Amino acid sequence: MALITPTVTVNAQTGQTINSISGVAITESVVGVVIRPKMCVGAAQVREIDLSLTIGNGTVTSFAIPGGNPEPITTGGPRQLATMTVQQGSGAAVENWVEETNFTLDGYTIHFIPNIIGTGKVATISYTYYDTVAANLIYETPVYPSNCRGVLTQASTNVILWNEGILAQSPKFFATTGTVNGVIEALITDA
Repeated sequence: MALITPTVTVNAQTGQTINSISGVAITESVVGVVIRPKMCVGAAQVREIDLSLTIGNGTVTSFAIPGGNPEPITTGGPRQLATMTVQQGSGAAVENWVEETNFTLDGYTIHFIPNIIGTGKVATISYTYYDTVAANLIYETPVYPSNCRGVLTQASTNVILWNEGILAQSPKFFATTGTVNGVIEALITDA
């Protein structure tokens, strides 16, 4: 018997936990499921405030945020839209910009809509993302084996392993990787 423990990662856009499994053989069967006593419903939101940016002179269409900030994020999605205060040159009026209207975010890059112009430009960006450090997750939502469902997803197919107190009948793996939902702490295989 082997114990397969998922690796937990966090989606920076949604805060959803992703419980990935790997290293299983397609000849193995699931013979048991370890149900968590408590699960995590998602990661905590982090609000980055006052990340000050100095943008080069002239017409600028995009800007790479230095120093590994922000958490790589993409335009839109379920997170709150980012905002920026922008001063397009010393002495210019301060403008309030909103993501998807005045700029977009893609990873560590800001794309300006329209281009940002002038000399001595400064901008301060504020945005929200989710804490992606799995060790910071808080497992506080009780799981009751009598009313939960444990699901293994392989190759876009959901396999129910545990359904309201009943263990599935030893399904075989048909892929070497997959994910499990948050109620499953580990899988026990016949390997």
